[in-house]
Amino acid sequence: METLAFRGDGVTHATELSALEVDVYKTAARPLTFLFVPSDVQPDCWPADLCALFREPEKVLSITLTPDQALAAQSATTVMEAIRARGYFLQLPPDPQVGRR
Repeated sequence: METLAFRGDGVTHATELSALEVDVYKTAARPLTFLFVPSDVQPDCWPADLCALFREPEKVLSITLTPDQALAAQSATTVMEAIRARGYFLQLPPDPQVGRR
């Protein structure tokens, strides 16, 4: 398993990530926007910019991510690497212009 430490600077540092316990949050202020954070990091410990974006966060899911796991919008590896680099993964809504002609 991994070793994680969330810091006030918004960076999670990790060794090899074979599995990662995460919580997924949404906010009514930004539909289809989701935030993935390590399960042991509560909203009151989030960086200020995330707190501003997710003013009233609602936890929608707790999950154990593994690199080979299927997710709806991103690969689990992408999510895990972002959490390792920044301490979180922010999933934004799809661009409505993509796919239009």
